[in-house]
Amino acid sequence: MVDEACGLPDSAGSAAPVDGAAEYLLALNGRAIDARVVAIFDKSFNQPPANQAEAGEEETADPAESLDTLLCAQCDTRARMAAAWKLGKIQSTAAVRSLVKALREGDEAAQVFAATALVSIGVPVVEPLVVALRDNNVEVRRKVIWVLWSVGDRRAVEPLIGCLGDSDHKVRAYAAWALGRLADARALPALIAALDDPHEKVRWDAAIALEKFGAQAIPALADALYDDRAPVRIGAANALGWLMDVRAIGALAAALRDSSPQVRQRAAFALGWIRDTGAVEVLIAALHDADEEVRMQAAAALGWIRDNRAIEPLAQLIEDDNEWTRYTAIEALADMQAVAPLEHARNSPHERVQEAATRALQRLSA
Repeated sequence: MVDEACGLPDSAGSAAPVDGAAEYLLALNGRAIDARVVAIFDKSFNQPPANQAEAGEEETADPAESLDTLLCAQCDTRARMAAAWKLGKIQSTAAVRSLVKALREGDEAAQVFAATALVSIGVPVVEPLVVALRDNNVEVRRKVIWVLWSVGDRRAVEPLIGCLGDSDHKVRAYAAWALGRLADARALPALIAALDDPHEKVRWDAAIALEKFGAQAIPALADALYDDRAPVRIGAANALGWLMDVRAIGALAAALRDSSPQVRQRAAFALGWIRDTGAVEVLIAALHDADEEVRMQAAAALGWIRDNRAIEPLAQLIEDDNEWTRYTAIEALADMQAVAPLEHARNSPHERVQEAATRALQRLSA
């Protein structure tokens, strides 16, 4: 049987563990929670009160409405925490309804306690929380997404995809994180589209979420490297680098010819992060890129890969017009333990090149 008010089955699911909930929920909210609340919450929430008569097995018959009132009251923090704990233990339709109500109507502490209690209940809370994703209160939507992220039920995928279009950038970012955890292929197009979000944090979090999909995301991310929007191509290159999968090398090598210097930079970074010798030749070619930051990133990437074919091209880069590119070339040569070109660099007309080469040689001889 399903409760019409909140869409929750009458039977309760198994409890789920809660890790670092207080810190995470604090991060979701711009306003600070009283430090005493956090201290009590972190130490005590998942432990039954010392006095079992206060919240023992027989107490599970307490009316959810009374606990609901106590949770949202402006009273002793421990009493409010205990009310949330009891509601989570009852795991009935009425209890879940009370906790969702506290999310919507309670103050910040009540919202934190209610959210964590809902996580402890687990899967049965998904349907009523999906409804709460449409709440007008942005703080409610943020905390609801955290609960759905913690529960990890795939019924939340489509609603979370919808949250990528939310007016609040934090809601969009949290939705991306949640979809990354669920790693459901239905979310791939929406997360790739989110790489063009107007807010940088959302674009970054979407790229991180795509990395969570593993190998199944590679074809979609490779296609995204040809998207008309540069932010999408940049985010796709980042995600492919974090995957560290050699199957992405061909697509990233092609991205080194992109019209956007930023895309070429991120492609060079990604190829270095994968650390496969199959990228050495294209990275050596990128040492001659017109953009100094692309040359610098290509040099760093070659240092990470440590293939001897790059020693001579990197030695030539020591005479680059850009100071930071010269410095990066020296660091890359040091990573490769290429002593001869570093000795030569100590005779460079550039004083900082001399200093950097000397320091690199000292590290190698230590």
